[in-house]
Amino acid sequence: MNSLLSSLLLYPFEKGALKRPLANQKNLFWGAGFRPELNTISNSTFVQSFKPRANDLLIHNIRCLPVMTDDILYDFIFCVIPKQKEEALYRIARSIKSLKKDGYFVAAAANDAGGKRLEQWFKDVGLKPQSLSKSKCRIVWASNENVSAEVLEKYIKDGSRQQIMLEKKILYTKPGIFSWNKIDTGSRLLTENILENFYGSGADFGCGYGYLSGQVLKRHKVKKLYAIDADYEALGCARENLKAFDNIEYSWSDLTIEQKELPPVDWIVMNPPFHQEKETKIDTGQAFIKTAAASLKKNGVLYMVANAHLPYENLLESLFSDVRKLAEEQGFKVFRAVR
Repeated sequence: MNSLLSSLLLYPFEKGALKRPLANQKNLFWGAGFRPELNTISNSTFVQSFKPRANDLLIHNIRCLPVMTDDILYDFIFCVIPKQKEEALYRIARSIKSLKKDGYFVAAAANDAGGKRLEQWFKDVGLKPQSLSKSKCRIVWASNENVSAEVLEKYIKDGSRQQIMLEKKILYTKPGIFSWNKIDTGSRLLTENILENFYGSGADFGCGYGYLSGQVLKRHKVKKLYAIDADYEALGCARENLKAFDNIEYSWSDLTIEQKELPPVDWIVMNPPFHQEKETKIDTGQAFIKTAAASLKKNGVLYMVANAHLPYENLLESLFSDVRKLAEEQGFKVFRAVR
């Protein structure tokens, strides 16, 4: 879906509804993945916080930043709108604030993931939108004029990194991060089923805002923990939530590929993602398992939680010498696997 939405950002130009940017104008793409046609818009910067897509952009020598900055105003901003509402409104508001006066904001969203509300969101901030539809998606654009500063600030505040109370503890989190406003049931179940005392060095694969890492560090005396995630924003929250510990190394990395910078570790905990946009993607979890197996020392141990319906058992048994299912409840299953 990201690939489709990225391409649709240029659809207004294809239909002649909007004039293409001039060569000397500054342009920004937010949330878009690599598409060859986007390279036809010169003088462009990309903002991409998801490491696999950022890697793809960098491979093609495209300038890429992990987060939006406030130091430049752009003539055109093109934005892939995420499904989560507060994150979507945050991107809209931040984009508009980073536009030059009379600059253009172009956004694309799937109809069932914000697209049907996109025009109204433009109107709510004071814009006068135009729109097109294609492939069950909506592409909306408007010139930056007569916007409501009050509404923009509210959307930015609601979608920014913030502190909320989770399990009687204040944690930093942000809309759009996995399980951003609650403790994930699977992660909690995993911590309750760790049988042994961890030692030496280990890793939290897909650490999110740091819940699992925090639980491990509170309960076990470990030498070092590597907190790794593909979401740059989540990793930033983890840094805040775990700053009381000085034995953590953070890595913004794609865990579906070999971790060449990670030394062999004694243990790994993980709650791998199984959704990519709206689709169930078991191959992501399978790739996490393969990376974990390659990253563990001999006799190293993996603790993993997964949704109960996902078929990971055969792969685990093919890569590990001893695999046990420790729990299956509340729609999740927990595995312990020895390398």
